[in-house]
Amino acid sequence: MDEAERIAELYHRIRAAASNWEPTTLSHYVGQPFKALVASMLSAQTREEQTLAAMNALFALASTPDAILALSDEQIRQAIRPVSYFESKARYLRDICERVVANGGVVPRTVDELTQYKGVGWKVAVLTLATGYGITDDITVDVHVARIGKRLRLVNPNTKQPPKINDELKMVLPRAMWPHWNALMVQFGRAVCLPTYPRCGTCLVRDLCPRVGVVETSPGSFRSTEYD
Repeated sequence: MDEAERIAELYHRIRAAASNWEPTTLSHYVGQPFKALVASMLSAQTREEQTLAAMNALFALASTPDAILALSDEQIRQAIRPVSYFESKARYLRDICERVVANGGVVPRTVDELTQYKGVGWKVAVLTLATGYGITDDITVDVHVARIGKRLRLVNPNTKQPPKINDELKMVLPRAMWPHWNALMVQFGRAVCLPTYPRCGTCLVRDLCPRVGVVETSPGSFRSTEYD
C-alpha cells in the first residue's frame, strides 16, 4: 500500500465511522455565515458541549446581529458564560455584530477581511468560511487536526503554526477531502484519538497509523509523549 492508498483508506474508515460519534457544534450552522462566525469565535479554547450550550442560550435571546446588539452587556455575558474567556468574547461578539451590521448584514467571504474583526484569527476565519459559505480553500486546523495529523505522519511533528500545518496537509490530502477533514478529526479526536491516552488498542485505523509521539505503556494501553 503506497501513501496515497493509505490516506484514502484512513479517510474512508474514519468517515464511515463518523455517524456513530457526536456531531461537531459547527455542523448545526452549515450555510449560516453569521451563526457560523459567532460559533467559531466562541469555540476557541472551549469544549464542544460548552460552545453549544452558549450558542443555544445566546440564540434563545437573539439570533441576528441587530438583535444581539440590543442586548445588554450582562445579558450577553450570562448567555455565553459556559465558554472559556467569556468576558473577552462578549466584547468580541459585540464588535463582530457592529461590523456585520455596518457591512449591510453580510459576513465577509475572505480570511483577510474576517481577521480584521476582534477575536477572529486565522482558524476562526477559515472555519467560518467553510461552515457558513462552503469555501474550503484551506483546512481548519485546531488541536485535533494538528495532533492527529502528526500521529498519522501527515504533518511534521515540529510544525506548530496552524497555517503551516494547513499547508502541509494540503500537500498530501486530495482536494476532495479538505471540506470534511476538520469535522472528521474533531469527531475522531474526541471519540478515539484522545490527547493523552489515545485508544490505539481498539482504533479503527491502528494498522495504518505509525503512532508518532505515542508509546505503549502496557499491553493495550497507550500514552502521548507530547508532555514528557
